[in-house]
Amino acid sequence: MPSIRAVVTDLDNTLYPWVDYVVPSLEAMVDSLETTTGLPRIRIVQSLKAVYSKFGSNEYPFAIQESELFKPYERDFDSFNALVIDPARKAFKSARDRYLHPYPGVKETLQALMDRGLKLVALTDAPRNAAEGRLRTLKLDTLFHAVYTLPAYPLPDNVDPEIRRKEEAGHYRAGVPVVELPADHEKPSPAGLRRILGDLGLTGEQVLYVGDNVKKDMPVAQACGALGVWAEYGTYVSKEYRDRLQVISAGEVTRRHVADATPTRWPLAISSFTQVLDVLDGSRWTRPAARRGAVRARPTRRR
Repeated sequence: MPSIRAVVTDLDNTLYPWVDYVVPSLEAMVDSLETTTGLPRIRIVQSLKAVYSKFGSNEYPFAIQESELFKPYERDFDSFNALVIDPARKAFKSARDRYLHPYPGVKETLQALMDRGLKLVALTDAPRNAAEGRLRTLKLDTLFHAVYTLPAYPLPDNVDPEIRRKEEAGHYRAGVPVVELPADHEKPSPAGLRRILGDLGLTGEQVLYVGDNVKKDMPVAQACGALGVWAEYGTYVSKEYRDRLQVISAGEVTRRHVADATPTRWPLAISSFTQVLDVLDGSRWTRPAARRGAVRARPTRRR
């Protein structure tokens, strides 16, 4: 093992199951919109998907007022906000609070990495708004030295004045320095990790990089010479949830957020985030005999 001085990790589906929370949260929001607008569910879903496609992400937090659902009420945003947007926002938040949780052992492992004196950095393709919000909700933000995200979405003209006031006051900011990278730094571009290496004054060989997407994350580690660790557990998404997400999320957007089920493998794979400590402790990683055409590395403790 080289001398590792920093751990860089992806967030979504690496530290917490993003799909398991976002599907019921978006569905709860749609349920609320059905109730308050009286519109058919298909019209609501298609209206939201059009906005998600426009912004290239179903993380866009102002989709309702940016959708065609708002057009008949443009003259009176305040009423639309109170009667339609606010109940939908609360429904989303209630579901998020219920379903968004870290994978087992994540908090303890992050703390252990900090206690070892390692630099701990997050590199995510999520926009700043969403990344900061989830880290704050999970109380993981203070366990990082820095977080690197894609650009935040600016507030639209039509937004709750209280949200604007809180945004200007820094209410939504995480308790850790956050760096917004240019949009063209999205993975699999290695530019984001190279920026982190430059900021930390480290070489790739001194960094362990963890991510769930074998097609987006592992090429980043490889291009920078970092030790790539594939969070294979992050790809374990049920077909039911994939199908439900497809209903409410544009196809191209889903492919950006969720790793496809793929036969492509990465030799250094872990089944729990806690195994990052095993890698750092010098576990011997071996490639077992193929099973059903799949090859996965397994950790074996040195004796």
